Amino acid sequence: MVKSIHVMVGQRVRQERLRAKLTIEQLAGLAQISTSFLSYVENRGKPASLDTIHKLALALRIPVAELFKDEPAPPKDELYDAAQQFTQLIRDKKPREREHILDVVRTLSKKRD
Repeated sequence: MVKSIHVMVGQRVRQERLRAKLTIEQLAGLAQISTSFLSYVENRGKPASLDTIHKLALALRIPVAELFKDEPAPPKDELYDAAQQFTQLIRDKKPREREHILDVVRTLSKKRD
């Protein structure tokens, strides 16, 4: 039996959301869609418009094409996970705050060398 494209996209959205360590509420907020609609997309294969799929891909910081892949995404390494966590920490910061955070990281990095 062939999976519907809507079910496949919903499953990929869920996989990528979990990989990014985002809750449904967080991803819905980033994509500017309702939490209930995102839940229906992920769990029931509710059709999402291309505009909504684009918003989800932007919020997940992945190419739109990733949401149409039928095979499971390859596992990511620890560095990828750390980068994703760091991105989540600084995502909503102001540019000046980001620069201060990066300065702290650079200082810590130099101390380990």
